[in-house]
Amino acid sequence: MKNDLNIQEKELRFTAQERDEWSAVSGGMIENIPVTIELGKLRNEASGLRKRVACIWNAWQSQKQKSAVLEDKVKNLEHDKKTLADEIERLKQENKDLQDKLSAVTEVKDKFQGMIFKSSVISRPKSDNKRGAQEGHRGVSRKRPIIVDSEKEIYLTNCPTCEHPVTQTNTFTERTVTDIPIAKTVVTRYVIQRQWCGHCEKEVSGVPEGTVSGLRFGVTFLSWILIQKYRMRTPLAKIKELAFSLYGLKITEGGVQKLIGTLKKKSGPQYVEILQEIRKAKVKHADETSWRVQGQNHWCWLFATQKAAYYTIEETRGKGVPKNILEGSPQSSVLIRDDYAGYACIAAHHQSCWSHLLRVSHELAVLPHASKEVADLHSELTTLFAELSILVESTFDMVSRQAAHAKHLKQLEAIEARVYQCRDSKKVQTRIRNQHANLLTALLFKNVPLTNNHAERQIRPMALARKISGGSQSNNGASIHAVLMSIVQTMALKGQNIMETLPKILTAQGQRYVVALGKGVREKGKGVRYLFLFLLTVLYFIYGESASN
Repeated sequence: MKNDLNIQEKELRFTAQERDEWSAVSGGMIENIPVTIELGKLRNEASGLRKRVACIWNAWQSQKQKSAVLEDKVKNLEHDKKTLADEIERLKQENKDLQDKLSAVTEVKDKFQGMIFKSSVISRPKSDNKRGAQEGHRGVSRKRPIIVDSEKEIYLTNCPTCEHPVTQTNTFTERTVTDIPIAKTVVTRYVIQRQWCGHCEKEVSGVPEGTVSGLRFGVTFLSWILIQKYRMRTPLAKIKELAFSLYGLKITEGGVQKLIGTLKKKSGPQYVEILQEIRKAKVKHADETSWRVQGQNHWCWLFATQKAAYYTIEETRGKGVPKNILEGSPQSSVLIRDDYAGYACIAAHHQSCWSHLLRVSHELAVLPHASKEVADLHSELTTLFAELSILVESTFDMVSRQAAHAKHLKQLEAIEARVYQCRDSKKVQTRIRNQHANLLTALLFKNVPLTNNHAERQIRPMALARKISGGSQSNNGASIHAVLMSIVQTMALKGQNIMETLPKILTAQGQRYVVALGKGVREKGKGVRYLFLFLLTVLYFIYGESASN
């Protein structure tokens, strides 16, 4: 731009010769123009233009420098933006990984917290219904006893307020009261004959009815101890206290434990019978829980039917335990269990527990950061379980059951084949894949439930006993607990009266051919007194005859 203005300035500087030449060319017109004035104006304009150009040039250079600086800043900002975007992606991925780890740690924490501490009470929404029986409900009250053991007529001789004498009347009110008698111990001394069997060539003796050989307490008291220990979960110190408070019996904790150990030896055959009953059963349940022996980790195993329960406490949770316990079971039987892989070695049909599967899916679905995938999967499994429950409770028909089995197996296979993106839904999917058709076995058999709730209820007494006592102090104590708990729990499942049934079991052997003679009490030392009188009589006759001679 400067060059162009210089050229224009040069062109405005006319010489005399150039002016004459231009005048000739222009026909003398230039001579009429006041050249000096015009040149002055042009010079002023050129000067102003030069200043303006210089100002614009300086401004342009300044803007050019600023533009270069801004371009550098923009490049730096774009680089920073890209760096920040990469950092944000990295932090998002790190946050997702940390949430997954936190979820896993939270699950483990909740699991162990549930083992150690009581779960927090969840507040329920308040209901508009008043507490107690609702309007329209039939009232329930205790009926009067049909059998009345005694009847007494009550009247006053004096007024209880002013102590003035009162007379009797012919009007009455009735009141029936039920009470329990004050317990009184009965002590019996048995004089047992020592006899000889010529055939066996050994000494034999009878076992009195209502007693156990070698024990100084009767079977009724022994049955009461077992009920307190294994049904009421009463500690030994409390059993000792109750025995003295109710019956006036003084017995130490060690004495109670010794009685229980003796009962375990006497109950061995019954323990074996329970095991045989479970092995032969068409439908059986299995479960296990932890147990402590001398502070070391052991496992309490349960194998149960609807009418029997068999417990055993072992050092291991390995598959060899259920394999040995259920050895000889028919392969056509059904074993209802959770998804623990240790039961897979059992040669039988397996029904996996739906309660465990739904519990896991529910716990994952209600977490704060739960994915929509696991929520939808839990809803689908809940609907499927409801449909299966209706089928299992309906009348058994093999053709319809097989069709339903094929239909729902395809539904499970569709769930297993899906591609899930979230960790929680993948976890539930893995459990379904591991169990597969075992979730539908109940459709093909009669009277087979979908859940293992029966085993959970039967193993709960052992879990409660573990919380109260902390486990066993020896392997022998653990064995005693398993044997006697099996017998008592089996009686409860069969609806038997323990106080009536247990004495029959404990005194089943040695009761035949026993005859009880007399009802009097044999005085202590009576035989020695008779012998002394006999010797005096003999001496009297000897010395009496000598004196007479």
